[in-house]
Amino acid sequence: MLAIKNFCYKKHSDIIEKFFLLAEDGRVPPASSKGHLDGWGVGWYEKSFAKLYKSGKSVVEEKEKFFSILNKIKKTKVLLIHFRKSAWKNTNSPENSHPFKYKNILFAHNGTIYDYIKLVNQIKTKDKNLLDSEVFFQIIINKVGNTLEEKFKKAVETIKKECKYSSLTCIFSDGKKIYGYRDFTKFKRYYTLYRLKLNDTFLICSEPIIKNQPWQVLEKDQLFIY
Repeated sequence: MLAIKNFCYKKHSDIIEKFFLLAEDGRVPPASSKGHLDGWGVGWYEKSFAKLYKSGKSVVEEKEKFFSILNKIKKTKVLLIHFRKSAWKNTNSPENSHPFKYKNILFAHNGTIYDYIKLVNQIKTKDKNLLDSEVFFQIIINKVGNTLEEKFKKAVETIKKECKYSSLTCIFSDGKKIYGYRDFTKFKRYYTLYRLKLNDTFLICSEPIIKNQPWQVLEKDQLFIY
C-alpha cells in the first residue's frame, strides 16, 4: 500500500518505480508465496472528486497499463495505490481489488478479517458477496460520526469487539487528508506502515521504499493523519 500527498508523476516517478518492485519482491506473511499479484488499484482526486481504476490481474503483467494511468493523472492532491495479496481463493477481480471508493472517500486495507460475515448485517448494501476489506470500509461509512476520524475509530472498535483478524492496517483519504492506521494480532514485521515527509510531499507506505531517509514506523493502534 502507498499513499502520496501532493503527487506529481514527473517528480515522483522514481518513487513509483521503487514501489512497483514490491509487487514481486515485497514482504509477505510467513509461509506465503511470493508476490502481491492478485489485483491492483489506483485511486486519486480530480478537482476534489475521487477517481478509481482497478484490475483483477497481476500488476506485473499489466505494468504498461499501471504506469500509463499514473502518467495520465500527472498531478493530484492525494494518490493511493494497492497491490493485492488475497487471503480468499478465486476472488481475483476488479471489484475485490483495492482501493474502494464511496463518494469522496478512498480506502485500502492490508489484513484479513476472518469472520467478517458477522458484520454484514450492520451495513447497507444489496451486494451480499463483499469480502472482508470492503465490509470493513462499509462499516466505517455506516457509523454515525461528525468526522471521518470519529467514524473510523467507532468501526475499529466494533471489529475488535466482534471479530477475529490478522490486521486492520489501512490507508484512506477524503481528498484533503491522508489517514494511516496500523493494528495487527500477528506478523508484526509484515503488517507495517511507514511515514515520511519529503519536502512538500508526504508518503505512507507498507515498506520504506527510499533508502537513507528518516522513515518512521507507525506504532500498534496508531492512527496518523496528515
